[in-house]
Amino acid sequence: MILGDAYREDAAYLDTCRMKRNTVEYDTAGAATEADANELLAFARKLLPVVLDWLKKNHPGLLPPG
Repeated sequence: MILGDAYREDAAYLDTCRMKRNTVEYDTAGAATEADANELLAFARKLLPVVLDWLKKNHPGLLPPG
């Protein structure tokens, strides 16, 4: 796991979101709610600085310009 064991639950959450997205895309329209989207957005906003910090330390060339 790239970010380490401390983020194992976060990775599982993102995988659950991925599976739900696939279900919505291919099987059942409306399976994801606005609340689901808002929850994922809030999660992503918290995770972004962690990912950017990891990139800065491990792969600074991959950071967005600016």
